[in-house]
Amino acid sequence: MSVIWRKVWFDLWHNKVRTTLAVLSIAAGVFAIGAVFGMVDQLLSGMDRAHQAITPSHVTMALTERIDQNTADRLKNIAGVEDIEVSNSVTIRYKLKPEDEWRAGLLEMRDDYEEQTYDTLQLKEGRWPEKDNLAIERLSSQFFDINIGDEVIFELDKTDRALPVTGKVRSGMVEPPQFGGNAMFFTDAQGLERFNIPAGEFNELRVRVTPYSAELAREVASEIKDRLGKEGVGVAFTFYQDPQEHFGRIFVEGLTLVLQILAVISLIMSVILVTNTMTALITQQINQIGMMKAIGGSTGVILKIYLATVLIYGLLAFLISLPLGAWVAFSITQWFLNIFNIDYEVFQISSRAIIYQAVAASLIPALAALWPVLTGAAMTVRAAIATYGIGGDFGSNWLDRTVERIGNRLLTSAYAIALGNMFRRKGRLALTQLVLVGAGTMFLIVMSLSASLMYTLNTDLNRRRFDIRLGFDDPQRQNRVLSMLRSTPEVAEAELWYETPAAILKQGQRLKEAGIGTNIIGIPAASAMYKPLVIVGRWFQPGDGRVIVINKDTADDNQIHVGDTVTLNLFELGDAEWQVIGIYRTIFNDPFDATPIYAPLQAVAAATKQYNEGTRLHVRTTSRTPETIEATFIKLKNMFEDREMEINNFEASTMIQDRAEAESQFSITTTMLLALAIIVALVGGIGLMGSLSIGVVERTREIGVMRAIGARSRTIMGMFVLEGILQGLFSWLLAVPLSFVVARSLANALGQVMFDANLDYQYDFSAVLIWLVIILLISALASILPARNATQVSVRESLAYV
Repeated sequence: MSVIWRKVWFDLWHNKVRTTLAVLSIAAGVFAIGAVFGMVDQLLSGMDRAHQAITPSHVTMALTERIDQNTADRLKNIAGVEDIEVSNSVTIRYKLKPEDEWRAGLLEMRDDYEEQTYDTLQLKEGRWPEKDNLAIERLSSQFFDINIGDEVIFELDKTDRALPVTGKVRSGMVEPPQFGGNAMFFTDAQGLERFNIPAGEFNELRVRVTPYSAELAREVASEIKDRLGKEGVGVAFTFYQDPQEHFGRIFVEGLTLVLQILAVISLIMSVILVTNTMTALITQQINQIGMMKAIGGSTGVILKIYLATVLIYGLLAFLISLPLGAWVAFSITQWFLNIFNIDYEVFQISSRAIIYQAVAASLIPALAALWPVLTGAAMTVRAAIATYGIGGDFGSNWLDRTVERIGNRLLTSAYAIALGNMFRRKGRLALTQLVLVGAGTMFLIVMSLSASLMYTLNTDLNRRRFDIRLGFDDPQRQNRVLSMLRSTPEVAEAELWYETPAAILKQGQRLKEAGIGTNIIGIPAASAMYKPLVIVGRWFQPGDGRVIVINKDTADDNQIHVGDTVTLNLFELGDAEWQVIGIYRTIFNDPFDATPIYAPLQAVAAATKQYNEGTRLHVRTTSRTPETIEATFIKLKNMFEDREMEINNFEASTMIQDRAEAESQFSITTTMLLALAIIVALVGGIGLMGSLSIGVVERTREIGVMRAIGARSRTIMGMFVLEGILQGLFSWLLAVPLSFVVARSLANALGQVMFDANLDYQYDFSAVLIWLVIILLISALASILPARNATQVSVRESLAYV
């Protein structure tokens, strides 16, 4: 072993605490890089591969009326159509026990499960459904605890029929139950006849176009709608899919972008600790550098010694972080993909993440250490031997003298020394504070992002001033519905709106829809139940005629402005011209719902000739407690259904349920952000521990002198603990205003990525106090080991220390 490597090995092994802290600090940042970038690569690619494997349709259309196979075959003649597959999907009511309440569900039928064309289903357990049994979607089975062998009771023409579950099926087009999706069942054509759907009639089209482009898919969908409209068949919704990219990307892309930014910041904080460690090492060994130079050691040799030390730190950190980061990336990816019903069982590692980790563990720490190493290596022999160390000139400037006066005035002599020691190595203090301030700033930013997400959600949901919403399968008379509600004491106020599918035309051309379709919703002009956030133009006023307020995405996609006139095709109800008076924005939208176009109720009634009728009931209860709302919800559903006023189960909910479903979607984002904030806080704790440990080594002789003149172990330990706490408190004072300035812009960036809109910003002031407690706790814990080491230094050893 050469002299250089002997020196490197001695430095690594002789001070195991410093080596451990340096390795852990690098490993924390490298781990964050590997876990986050590995997760992003596996998550998005896993979603896309699973999506491509089911041969996704480019357009899925739900029809308002059923068609036969011949009608579907004629649609195949439209230019650009590759093929069309027909299927059926109906809403049902089910329960598991006779005493249970009815639940909403979805029943899907494929014409031939063995010969599927698009959006193919996969049999995971059991067998395909037949006439006298059914299969359940796998996610529904897990979430609702319905398994093979169970019997499910269905409502069939006011009679109950129990059917056994004989199979589990995976669908790539299922809405996750965690996000509010209902249970999904499968049957065959004969089984569907039990639900009054004759064999050979279908209400869903799955379309592929060739060659694929988003524009061609929409053109074909528009042509299909026109041809079906001429036959009196409307389209309830249209769902477009990119065949290469999973539709669930919208849920995760905003989150992954923010996580990648935070992971890079975490790495930067980690390598700052490398600079701190190497600065302290050079400071401690400056005499050794002088001796090496005196006996012929060149600047290059000294550079090799200390950069080799850094590279070994990085190598050890890489060996720790690579398997840990890969495991975490795979585990989080598997959990995420399971939410979207995607199998991900074979352990995989992202090659990009490995490359990033290798660079983060080797090149970046070496660059971070270059300045202190060059500073030490460039010193002359005389300067190196004569100096006490870099930065050993405390008391030579006004800041030092000010700190000394404050300490002497407010603290005992021992603790005044602790305050002075904090500023003794200003370069190290700056680097340590950079890490701690960065950790605090990131924590407060993450908490404020979470608070802004929830505040935005609450603001959006609070615009819905009703407690219960019920959708009817068929239009109902206003006076009948409202008179029934007047005899219900739990109802304080109610409004019946009218909703019907619509397509927007401009200059005779069908326009691009923002979501899976558009519905026009007639609302009383003076409605007290709901008013969306109108960002351009205005909302309705009494006396308005054929005016509409449209979604911002629809307006942006089609260059529609306030004041424009558009035609709404209401299919069998006819066409009518409307003027756009406002553009609204919403944050929380179910991606499987049609996009609303709002209009005055009287104008919609005049356009559709559906006077005094409505399809959507909104109710505010007298007592707005969860128990009262839920009980009233069940009572109203039963009351209407007992009178054969059938409820659309997908349009029946309470605001409590809507809020819970929305929060479940947001909670994934906030949980991931908080987990990364905890990693950053740990990096800060490691940095502080390293800084204080270095201070113990540097002050070995001073500790010996203090012990020689009677200083107790408790006093010495208190000095170092206080120094750590002061550093934590100082970083808190800097992090709070910095996070206040930065958090808003990051919240806006997150909102633009996730919702194409700025979040309603809310700084989390409670997090300020939470971080104060956390940083003081971290500071105290990080100080204990260095402080304990200081108390174990004997007088003889310390006075002999060089």
